[in-house]
Amino acid sequence: MTISIRTKIAIAQMILIVLVSVFIYSYYPDQQKQLALRAIDGKIKGITNMFSIGVGIGMGETDFVAVTEALNWANSDSAVVYISVRSEGNHSIALFNPEGISIPEQVQEATKGNQLVEQDQIIYYKTDIMYQQLPFGSLVIGYSLKPLYANLTELKKTTLYFCMSLLICGVLISLVVAHKITQNITKLDNAVKAISTGAENVRVQVNSNDEIEALGRAFNQMLDNLTASKTALVAYSAQLKKQNEELNQFSYVVSHDLKAPLRAIFKLSEWLEEDLGDNLDEEPKKHLQTLRSRVFRMEGLINGLLEYSKIGKQTFHLEKTDTRQMIMEIIELLNPSHCTQIMVAPNLPLFKTKKLLLNQVFSNLISNAIKYNDKNIPVITIAVEERENVYEFSVADNGMGIEPKYHEKVFTIFQTLAARDKVESTGVGLSIAKKCVEDVGGTIRVESELGKGARFIFTWPKKIEAIRNNFNVHKLAS
Repeated sequence: MTISIRTKIAIAQMILIVLVSVFIYSYYPDQQKQLALRAIDGKIKGITNMFSIGVGIGMGETDFVAVTEALNWANSDSAVVYISVRSEGNHSIALFNPEGISIPEQVQEATKGNQLVEQDQIIYYKTDIMYQQLPFGSLVIGYSLKPLYANLTELKKTTLYFCMSLLICGVLISLVVAHKITQNITKLDNAVKAISTGAENVRVQVNSNDEIEALGRAFNQMLDNLTASKTALVAYSAQLKKQNEELNQFSYVVSHDLKAPLRAIFKLSEWLEEDLGDNLDEEPKKHLQTLRSRVFRMEGLINGLLEYSKIGKQTFHLEKTDTRQMIMEIIELLNPSHCTQIMVAPNLPLFKTKKLLLNQVFSNLISNAIKYNDKNIPVITIAVEERENVYEFSVADNGMGIEPKYHEKVFTIFQTLAARDKVESTGVGLSIAKKCVEDVGGTIRVESELGKGARFIFTWPKKIEAIRNNFNVHKLAS
C-alpha cells in the first residue's frame, strides 16, 4: 500500500504531539504532587517542632494552660485534623480529633518518635516531646492531604484538557503544513505524469518561497531545454532523413551508373588485346593488364563504399554459433597456400550470437593475416580468453607487422599501409570489422611492431540484444 508524503508528514507530527501530550499529562501533575508533598512535609515538621516546644514547656512546668494554647495554635491550620499529646506513661494530655479519626496502629505502637505514615489521604507524624533534654511524652499530628489531592485532580483535568487541545491543534496544524508542503510536490508529480503520457507545454506553478519553489523553477527550465532540444532534434531528424535519401540515391548511382562503364572498360581492354593478337607488343600488353587491374580495384572500392553506406539498414538475428567450426569454414573458403600454418584454439565457444557479424570479423582478420605476410612459412594463431561478460578473441600472425603510429590508422576506411601495386587491397576490411565489433558493444585493437607480426584483439559480448545492425555482410579483403 502506497502512503502519500502528506499522510507521512501528518502522522509523524501527530505522533510527536501525542508523545509530548502523554509526557505532560503523566509528568507535570506527578511533579507538582512531589513538590507539594515536600512542602507539606516541611510544614508538618515545622508545626510539630513549634508545637512540641510549646507543649514541652507546658508539660515540664506543669502548665497545662500552655498545652491548651499550643493545641489551639496548631489546629488553626484547617489541614490539621488530628492532634494527640500523651505523657511518658501513655496518658492522654490533650486530644484534637473532630472527625473521629482512628490513627494507624503503626503510629500507635511506635516506640520511637519521628514516624511519618500516610493512610486514607492523611499523613501522621509522631515525635517525642522533650524539655531540657528529658522526654515528657509523645506528640502525633494528622495532616489531611484531601485539599492537595483535590487540587491535583483539578490539575489533571486541566492538563488533560490542555493536552487534548494541543493534540487537536497539532493535528490541524500538521494537516495544514503537510498540505502546504505536498501540494507543490503534487504539482510536480502531476507534471511528470503528464509528460510521461506525451503531454506537451506542461509547466509547474510553485509559490512557496523555499527549496520546492527552486525545484519547480529548475523543473520548468529543464522542460524548456527539453522542448528546445526536441525542436532541434526534429529538425535534425528531417535533415538526416533527407541526407539518408540522398545517400540511397548516391548508392543507386554508384552501383548502376559507375559499375557499368567500368565493366565496359574491362571488356574493351580484353577485346582490344584479342583483336591485336600477336601484333600487340609486350609493353602495350602490360599496360592493358594494368588497366584491367585498376578497373578491378575501382570496382572493389565501389563495393566497399556501398557496404559501408548500408550501416544501420539491416537486422541480424541471433543464431547458435560454433565458433571453431565457423573459423574452419572461413579458412577453407580462403584456401591459403599449403605452407601456411593456422592454429585454432580448441576452447572456442559455442554460444548464441549474431553469427554473420562475427563471421565478417574473422573473415577480414584471417584474410589480412594471410595477405600481409612476408614470411616463407606464414603462422597464424587464433585464440580466445573468457572474461566476465565477454569473450576476448585474438588473431595473431608472424607477418610484416605494423608500426605503433599506424595502429589507429589501419581501422580508417580506405587506408592501406602496403602499396596497392604490391598487395591488392581496398582498405575497407578492417573498418568494416571494427564496425561489426562496435555494433555489438565490443572493442578492437592491434598489438604490433614493424617486422614482428601483428595481433588483433577484439571483445565480443556473451549476450547481446537482437537490435538492428549496421550493414549487410559481404566479405571484403582490406
